[in-house]
Amino acid sequence: MRFAIYVPNFGASLGDPSVLVSLGVAAEEAGWDGFFLWDHVVRPDETVLADVWVTLGAVAARTSSIRLGPMVTSLGRRRPWKVALEASTVQRLSGGRLVLGVGAGVPDDFVPFGERVSRAEALSEGVELLRALLSGEPVDHQGDLFQVSGVRFAPVEVPVWIGGNWPRSIPFRAAEHGAGVVPATFVDGELVVLSPGDAARMKADFVASGGPADCDVAIWGGSLPEEVKEYEDAGVTWMFTDGGTRDLDALRAFVAAGPPRSGAQAS
Repeated sequence: MRFAIYVPNFGASLGDPSVLVSLGVAAEEAGWDGFFLWDHVVRPDETVLADVWVTLGAVAARTSSIRLGPMVTSLGRRRPWKVALEASTVQRLSGGRLVLGVGAGVPDDFVPFGERVSRAEALSEGVELLRALLSGEPVDHQGDLFQVSGVRFAPVEVPVWIGGNWPRSIPFRAAEHGAGVVPATFVDGELVVLSPGDAARMKADFVASGGPADCDVAIWGGSLPEEVKEYEDAGVTWMFTDGGTRDLDALRAFVAAGPPRSGAQAS
């Protein structure tokens, strides 16, 4: 099991990129395995947001071992070719530590700007195009949403995790192109952490939809669940947390305390 700090990059404190960079550095020093950020353009009642790729570039330059990435980027809002360039850049800057989470996105990031793209279609077609652009091969893609003619990027290996609400089907449309899955389950608008049994069923659904049998499975919530062994047995490989707090001092203390396990850092 690997453990990661996962924080929103908006608000008076966490919308400050220098604060986020300091948290990423502290997470590496404390032995966390990953540092991941949300990816939004607009948040209700918030005006201060930090761009995820600019911030991750700074975190990558200040760290040397911790995994990092956006969880998750919408391929309907950030066009696949732009995401491919950003991911390639951060992957080279970080020495291969980037994990790219992609998803359909949320209406708040589309509606205010008049975007009417099908977010589900943008995910399924966008992941295929993204992987092609990162392959190093010439790309000619004429899809329903995206068109690319005669483009070739340098080859860069980037693991792609598919995010979305389970048990909805959207994240599984792109399963064959993903190395992992980042599910979320909401009840009455509130995030509910998957049980070990649900996590096992979700992984089985993802694999049955074309995902690799050895895929990464990351679950997330405020506090870390105690049944780590049960989650490991269910196929969960990562647990994400922000400690259940938005208070910056409390979050810094939580990060500095390190992940809830002893032993060598996961490779």
